[in-house]
Amino acid sequence: MKYKLLSLNVGRPETYETDKGELNSAYRKTSVKGPVHLTYLNFEGDEQADKKNHGGRDKAVCLYPAQHYRHWEDHYSQEFPFPSFGENLTVEGIDERDIRIGDVFQLGEAILQVSEPRKPCYIIARTHGIDDFPARVMEKGFSGFYLRVLREGEVSPGDYMTLIEPHPDGVTVDDVNEVRYHDRDNANKIRRIVAVEPLADGLKQLLNKRLQK
Repeated sequence: MKYKLLSLNVGRPETYETDKGELNSAYRKTSVKGPVHLTYLNFEGDEQADKKNHGGRDKAVCLYPAQHYRHWEDHYSQEFPFPSFGENLTVEGIDERDIRIGDVFQLGEAILQVSEPRKPCYIIARTHGIDDFPARVMEKGFSGFYLRVLREGEVSPGDYMTLIEPHPDGVTVDDVNEVRYHDRDNANKIRRIVAVEPLADGLKQLLNKRLQK
């Protein structure tokens, strides 16, 4: 399986005005036209404002499926240009229901591994002035996801993400979202998810605490 990278996006923290006051964030990214070097922590020219909750090896790259944009434009009756979801990679055809935690992809010269779903937070609501946006993303399951970098290298717009190693455990990004937001007390599902070795450590710890309760 391979999926086309429609937009490659980077951004540094900035302070901008919202309808609820100033916000300091790197959410508002800019599409680039040429190749960008991807390191183990981020694309060159990209940073995180909140390093406690974003960034690091398990969240080096954020991806959002391009086809989801059409759903949100219909739902909210407005346009959302790339990259309205603060993602580094806007990729056509990739889907949370098919992609597994631990799947390994080649993108340009880089090798990436799916680590966890992206959790929508207040920043998406503040940036777009839509209070219920995070709740609707969680309800629909159109979260996007994070990837860790297994091999650094150049990435260019128009490159294809090619699946080179599907993870055998078969736990999809959507499976994790279902337990995280809807089927929260299903111990069997949680055990299956935390047993996936490539799952991001932070999320694994969170789900293990839920098991202990």
